[in-house]
Amino acid sequence: MRLLLLRHGIAEDPGPATGHRDEPRALTPEGRERMRAQARGMARLGIVAEAVVTSPLVRCRQTAEIVAAALGTAAREDPRLRPGARLDQVEDVMIDHPGAEALLLCGHQPDLSVIVAELTGGGRVEFRKGSLAVLDVDRPPRPGGGLLRALHPPAALRL
Repeated sequence: MRLLLLRHGIAEDPGPATGHRDEPRALTPEGRERMRAQARGMARLGIVAEAVVTSPLVRCRQTAEIVAAALGTAAREDPRLRPGARLDQVEDVMIDHPGAEALLLCGHQPDLSVIVAELTGGGRVEFRKGSLAVLDVDRPPRPGGGLLRALHPPAALRL
């Protein structure tokens, strides 16, 4: 199965506008615009996903909605993808989509780097805001059983 892992776009800093809390941080205007360009880039590259599943945090939800619209699908929240998600939670999300050949998950750092490292048996990869990793994984995913096909930095997706 193809597993796509996407880090959310550029978000507000936790400050007075968010009550100094992490959860309500939204994408900045620049973050929204860059993510729209990155989503168009994903579509031009032929990236497909039967489902887009996202952390419920505002910045992830907004990112997933932009990408899902560009890929012609819908985004769905899943609390298992909140900060702190690990491979077990990814497996649980995959179980909820048994027929999907390609699943895009929108999440957070350092979770995504840890998940890629665990799946590939390699080192941690750098996930800048808006980066997309494309992996081939088994069902169920197993440590060391994945193959990293691509790591698209945000600037490359915008080109």
